[in-house]
Amino acid sequence: MIYGLELFGVACFAVSGVAASRAKRPDVIGAFILAFATALGGGVIRDAILGVPAQSFRDPHYFFAIVLGALVAMRLPGVIQRLGSTLRVADAFGLGLFNAAGMVKALQSGAVDPVFAVVLGAITGSGGGIIRDVLCGEMPALLRPGELYVTTCLVGGVAGLAAIWSGAPLGTATVVTATVTIVFRLLAIRFDWRLSPLHWEE
Repeated sequence: MIYGLELFGVACFAVSGVAASRAKRPDVIGAFILAFATALGGGVIRDAILGVPAQSFRDPHYFFAIVLGALVAMRLPGVIQRLGSTLRVADAFGLGLFNAAGMVKALQSGAVDPVFAVVLGAITGSGGGIIRDVLCGEMPALLRPGELYVTTCLVGGVAGLAAIWSGAPLGTATVVTATVTIVFRLLAIRFDWRLSPLHWEE
């Protein structure tokens, strides 16, 4: 299940990478580079922290999932736009799927405390989007005032961890984590939910 979720998350992030690049009008190579950077960034950061080889560089299915997602975004933009904001919807799905996969992989590794696994899931989920925004010259969602981005990952991770502690199997907890993260992020986008920004003393 984790493998399938991660491949789907890779494809979603590839879509969001290409969608973000449209405003910059890159050539096809530039669009694909942004798709790969967005799709692989969070997983590579996670594997580096866990001290394991990046699976995405050893499995050709990741490559094909990214290419497929990028081509869909390039060739069928109208279909995707009917679902809403192309970038934000695709990013919400990638965020939730990678958050769940990152947290569960951290738990399975046995190398981190369960609470830190939630944090590592959030890093996995948000890493690709942050890299995408930086490459596009945009302020990362992580730093936008009040933006509920990483917060949705943490809430989803806590929900998944609560499911595990209540006796649910790991597969169920994975679905809970991904679903809560995606739904919370989409609701935050739809209703413009925000946190109050910090007020720094001058």
